[in-house]
Amino acid sequence: MPPTRRAAAKERSKEPPHRLRALAAALLCAAGCTEKLESVELPGIDLPGLDGPKASAPASAAPRAQGAPSAAGGASAAARPAGAPRAAAAASRPDCDELPSEEEERRAQLPPLTALGKAVPTEPWNPPPYEVLPGVTLPAPIAAKLERIDQGYARRTREHLVITSGTRDANRQARAMFTKLRLGEDLLKLYRNKAAVQEITKAYRASSGKPPERVVAAMEAVIQDQIDRGVYVSAHLRRGAVDVRNRTMSPKEKRAFLESASEVGGVLVIEETTPAHYHLQID
Repeated sequence: MPPTRRAAAKERSKEPPHRLRALAAALLCAAGCTEKLESVELPGIDLPGLDGPKASAPASAAPRAQGAPSAAGGASAAARPAGAPRAAAAASRPDCDELPSEEEERRAQLPPLTALGKAVPTEPWNPPPYEVLPGVTLPAPIAAKLERIDQGYARRTREHLVITSGTRDANRQARAMFTKLRLGEDLLKLYRNKAAVQEITKAYRASSGKPPERVVAAMEAVIQDQIDRGVYVSAHLRRGAVDVRNRTMSPKEKRAFLESASEVGGVLVIEETTPAHYHLQID
């Protein structure tokens, strides 16, 4: 090798390792190989399509844990770094019921929501990248916070969240409870406030034999009266209640979700087990 080439090779060998890794990453990116680049340190360069992690919010903004750590969190309390977010214990959870599916509503002979002549009020907002199941209502400020959580989750996992339930009004809650009763579910086992459930089921029985929409209207009147008295048979009657599906999440994805929620702040995360999901109370 000529002296000039040997000198150039010697100079390249002295380059810091991180510059060599950055060069390798740039070559991989140019070749279309970006799946593994999150493991390569890229100091001082920007590659298209690879957004670096954003600064985390202060630890005080993280969802506060209540009770013992959940085994589904993927790590024991001893292994979890100090200040790491975790879901609150299910024992402290509020009443959190998922909406029946459209198929279940059809089986209960309940007309579509628009047929009742009273649409669920919604605020205009652009469709988010995360999935929202049919019938779920999200006020615009809540949807904006969810989008920020989803962005952090997608950055860490390349997946998006599935929102299974949101904030409800008395009409949507009445439809849900009507469907559950028609399909034979025991509401006294589902909700902790037995007195509130008994008031609603009394209205259901008193309207027996009437068209489904009349029965729902009677149940709605009772639920609205309870709300006016500060009684919430379901946590989803409170503004800011949201459910996120987690039964398909791996332990790593659950940790990514909790970290993303802590970045946003003002979010209490409670891990529910029946059915499995994360219940969020968003300020």
